[in-house]
Amino acid sequence: MTEDPKAKIERIIAEGTNFRFGDYISRGFDIFQKDMGSFIGFTAIFIVLTMVIGFIPFIGTIANQLVVAPALTVGFYLFANQLDKGERPEFGTFFKGFDFVGQLALGALVMGLIIGISLVPIGIVFWKYGWSEWYMELMQNPASPPDFRPDLPPVWSFLLLLPAIFLAVAYAWTYHFIALYRLEFWDAMEASRKLLTKHWVAYFAFAIVTGLIASAGFILLCVGILATLPAYMCMTYAAFADVTKLHENPSDGDGIERHLIE
Repeated sequence: MTEDPKAKIERIIAEGTNFRFGDYISRGFDIFQKDMGSFIGFTAIFIVLTMVIGFIPFIGTIANQLVVAPALTVGFYLFANQLDKGERPEFGTFFKGFDFVGQLALGALVMGLIIGISLVPIGIVFWKYGWSEWYMELMQNPASPPDFRPDLPPVWSFLLLLPAIFLAVAYAWTYHFIALYRLEFWDAMEASRKLLTKHWVAYFAFAIVTGLIASAGFILLCVGILATLPAYMCMTYAAFADVTKLHENPSDGDGIERHLIE
């Protein structure tokens, strides 16, 4: 009898887990190197497709944020998962994230709303000091910056960013849980929040380091991003797989893999 995914996560949260920062970076690179060509090719498709859709007025931005980007992002995790299990995934695996598009879209929408609400206080501060007006004028005419300079808000006001930063880190594994554990969006958000809250500081530092690795790809006319972005995705997958004991099943050795997309 296999263990229910939600019960497994609750058990892991109760038992506690270690967060092996350095191991996930090296493991992520190892997974990436197993099929660099496919990862790089898909990253090029990812970038071009989201850019093209983004050019569609209004609808393009919404489609990217709620549908296209989440589904394609999950494709990295699904492909990495099969490589991690010693399988040889087909290139089409990258697009299987669209199998979860409904739950991914709901997750993206609800996370965006929650984090957006947490930003309201600092938004009020920036509006009070004239930054909202300055930004709106800049967007209307990017070639000609506004002729006035807004006042700097007080230093303490930047503390108002902390709730949004906390939530962004806490919900970082929502897409992973939707695709790899087949949880519905709210259960995935809660699983991510409960688990990452226990490792918040470690994962925040991990996110900064891996984010810098991904950003390094903008060197050499941005060509490097074709390698650093998928490597970053593999690192986040490696962290998730280890902390959630993705391939472990204490009952019959089959693991949660029966619940995973093949």
